[in-house]
Amino acid sequence: MQAMKRSIIADVVAIAAIALLITTTFYWIEARREVIILCDNFTLGVSKKSVERQLDTANLLLWDTEFVANGSKIEAYSPLHLGILKCSVEFNKQDTVVFSIVE
Repeated sequence: MQAMKRSIIADVVAIAAIALLITTTFYWIEARREVIILCDNFTLGVSKKSVERQLDTANLLLWDTEFVANGSKIEAYSPLHLGILKCSVEFNKQDTVVFSIVE
């Protein structure tokens, strides 16, 4: 009887671990997709307000604004990728996109 209980507990733990792995993988893929798709939208001449509005629609991304000598820069990233995958968008002094790149 005791061995059967251990077997059931081991099975439940294994199923929970597999479910967690599948869920984490799904969110990891979706976060990657958000970074790439949104970054592709930020082409030359797009306004900073438009970029910020689009980034606000993302569910799995965080983003920061940094002011630089020639304008500003936004970096969007997903915590799920530990900062490895990010979208960098640079703006000129008129707050329009100069370039964007997925790094």
